[in-house]
Amino acid sequence: MPPRTEATVRKATEPDLDVGLICADRDGNRIRVDHIDGVAKTLSYHFLNDELRVQEGVQERSIGQFLAEGWYIAAPGRSL
Repeated sequence: MPPRTEATVRKATEPDLDVGLICADRDGNRIRVDHIDGVAKTLSYHFLNDELRVQEGVQERSIGQFLAEGWYIAAPGRSL
């Protein structure tokens, strides 16, 4: 068995944020980042359903507020 070098799922950090990134919360709710404004330090996102289709309207948060909510991302090549 190969050694584990990276966690499968970890909390998102600011360098991770990119348009199209899919994140999940502790309850398994998934979102897709739609827009990042580096000057205003905000981002917008949509909640996704089980088929990864848009479920709700656009949500907007400051990047700090978004990260404080504790969103998780999957390691490269892994899924949430």
